[in-house]
Amino acid sequence: MVSRLWSHDVNYRRKKRSQEHEAADHNHGGASPREPFDHPLVSKAVAEVITTPEALAALVTDIRSHPVVAYDTEFIGEESFYPKLCLVQVATPTALALVDPLPFEAAGHDLGDFFRAIAEPGRTILVHSGDTDIDILRRGAGIEPSDVFDTQVAAALAWMPWPSSLGTVLETLTGYRLGKAHTFTNWDARPLTPAQLGYAADDVRYMHLIWHMLSERLVTLGRSDWAASESREQLRSTAFDPEGQMRRLHRTEPLRAGQMAIARALVTLRYELARTHDMPARVVLPDMTVIELAKRKPTDRSAIGNVSGIPRRIVSAHADDILAAIANGKSTTPDNEPGNPLADDMRVRAESDQLWNALQVRCASTGLASNLVATRATFSRWYFSVVEARRRGEALGCAEGDAPLFAEGDWRLQAVGRWLEGFLVGTERLELVWSPSGTVAPGFFRAHGA
Repeated sequence: MVSRLWSHDVNYRRKKRSQEHEAADHNHGGASPREPFDHPLVSKAVAEVITTPEALAALVTDIRSHPVVAYDTEFIGEESFYPKLCLVQVATPTALALVDPLPFEAAGHDLGDFFRAIAEPGRTILVHSGDTDIDILRRGAGIEPSDVFDTQVAAALAWMPWPSSLGTVLETLTGYRLGKAHTFTNWDARPLTPAQLGYAADDVRYMHLIWHMLSERLVTLGRSDWAASESREQLRSTAFDPEGQMRRLHRTEPLRAGQMAIARALVTLRYELARTHDMPARVVLPDMTVIELAKRKPTDRSAIGNVSGIPRRIVSAHADDILAAIANGKSTTPDNEPGNPLADDMRVRAESDQLWNALQVRCASTGLASNLVATRATFSRWYFSVVEARRRGEALGCAEGDAPLFAEGDWRLQAVGRWLEGFLVGTERLELVWSPSGTVAPGFFRAHGA
């Protein structure tokens, strides 16, 4: 079965983790390469490693006494359907702690009270690129966190690239550089090394300072609501949502109706196989492989084997299931759908390229990470619909038509969509000035250090 076939790939990844683990700790003699950044919001303490119920109870009491908590996890995600939790890091104004779940698991103790304390309504949870971390919190607490602030999202709305690492954001804001990352190491090995403990602690040590500084910028820019909205969107549950996965696939590359039907059948299949065999869904069939299968529509096992990205062991065990899913998708829509002739119109393609470049510049000059705002695939599909409407004597807005660029109510519509609509009809201009720190649009500014 897949579980046995999968063991070879797991062993390979374990070997890579062990190599990274050894390299990361080589000549590393302490918990941090230098003293922590000197600021009242940054704890200089050595993080407490929590391994007993008594220490955990004291930490829970501390968390519940504060309205804001920084939260992160270390996990191994490439070996199982749900990531294997190896460490939980938290920081409050008065505590810096690393909760080791392994001794609690071995003793049969549940971490539910701890997770519920973090996720309680009214408490702001600070994370950085926290989608998996928040899913772990949901499962552990059994409740939906109500107020989450993702500093990676906030940075992308405040003159920083998307995605930016925590270290990049901290260095941009303060000039302080963190040590080398230890993400891909054996986090389930015990004892944890000083380098691992230092890296894990730093993941939350600076979060309160980053939150404070980014929040100030967002208020000045009038983008606090945008950051809250996008944090909710980025961190919503990753429980199986076929339509959400279809939107993600379509943002990557536009698909016609028949291809979408096949892709929908394939993402449903990969979820079922991943859950049944305790494998990560992204390993069973990566997104780009789903797209390729939906476009090629293979009809035999040998053709399945020629599609890139499918592990050979998956092909061997489940090629027939993949073929059945493709056939099921094909049966719901016409085969041989006509392509969009505008995609082959050189003038339309040139217009699309020029307008896309203008949108990129507008985003950059107003401090928005353009790849968080829109993808090229979604933009191209929308612009083809704009051209079709124009030829009918109609105008099409960014949130209108069968292929809208932005949804009504999306912060992106306010941020750049209305400008883009005006630019298309000649009522808005693309004007730039050069400041000492780079290109900006008139009326905007780039904060010091951004």
